Formats: sequence, structure tokens, C-alpha cells
Amino acid sequence: METFLIFNLMVLWLLMLLVLSVSLRLLRWQHTQQATLARGAGASQAERGALKGKLAPAFTAFLLDGGQRVTEASYLGSQTLFLFLSTSCPHCRTIVPEIERIGARVLSKGGKVACVFAGEAEKTRAYCQELGLTLPVLLAPAETSSFSDDYNRAGSVPAFVAIDPEGIVAHEGVVNRREQAWRALVQEWQVYPMLAQSPALYR
Repeated sequence: METFLIFNLMVLWLLMLLVLSVSLRLLRWQHTQQATLARGAGASQAERGALKGKLAPAFTAFLLDGGQRVTEASYLGSQTLFLFLSTSCPHCRTIVPEIERIGARVLSKGGKVACVFAGEAEKTRAYCQELGLTLPVLLAPAETSSFSDDYNRAGSVPAFVAIDPEGIVAHEGVVNRREQAWRALVQEWQVYPMLAQSPALYR
């Protein structure tokens, strides 16, 4: 009887060691797979790179009001500012008054401005009405258009891309007064003329 118990204990220990060994192998394999995927994603992002200094990619979108189809050709020949927003972004709500002021200034200087949404038309329309967004709005649903992905490569919102009259991306980044790219845009385009004398005021 005692020999039988000892034998069972040995078998039990062997089984536990086998399970532990298999578990460790599975964990190592999972870790390797995750690292491989992470490297692949990083390489993909690096390959896409920044847009600044490059020709603005082709795109197709639709005006929220009227539904007319527009492309990048609609904006050639003018300084253009695309603002990428989302109806589910809390910070986008707080930034709307500022981009309204900036957009009005750009339009008054002969430039073009458009807020780009990747969501549904009705949801976007209700959002714009609620916040009093009067700037032109473009719809580029993610299911049918790569506009947002191609221009807002970081995927963060609110974001912006500024294009010169020749169609070259001059600035890109996040809409935030603390971000250098945004500050550089408003200084160069003199969206706030006071910046020419005192950048310190824009903080």
C-alpha cells in the first residue's frame, strides 16, 4: 500500500512538472509573437513616415452640407487647413471655439479650411449643430475612405494638416497650444497677428 502511494505521488509530481514545462513554453511563444507583431507595427509606421514636406495624398470626401464629392484637387492653389475631429473626443469639444476663430482668420486671408470627420453623417451633423461649428465639414467614413488614415497618421484627435498652395504639406500635428507644430502654424500664417511681436502671449 505504501509503495502504491509513493508511486502515485511520483506520477503526480511528474505530471505537474510536465504541465509547468508546457505552460512555460506557451508563455515564451506568446511573448515572441507579441514582440514580432510590435516590431511589424513599428516598421509599418516608420515606412509611412511623416507627411511634412511631401505632396499631400489624394483623397475623396463629401461635404456634410449638400453631399458634394470633393478631392484634393478642390484645394490646390490655396493655403489649406484640414482639422481632424471626432464626435467621441472630449478635447475636440473644448477646442471648437478656437478652431472657429482660426478658421475664420484663414478664410479671411483667402485660404481654405475644412473639419474632417470619419463618422456617420447624422451624428456629425448633430455634433456640429450642438457646438455651433460653422466651418466647412467633410465626411470621410473610415469604411469607404482612407482620408483620415492617410493624413492623420498618428490617429490622435484633434489633429491638423496644413498644405501650401502647391499641395505640399507644410505642417502637421496635434491641435494644442503647447505643441510646437501648432504654434509654428499659427505664427507662420499669422492666425494671431500678435504672435509676430510676442510669442510668449500664446501660452
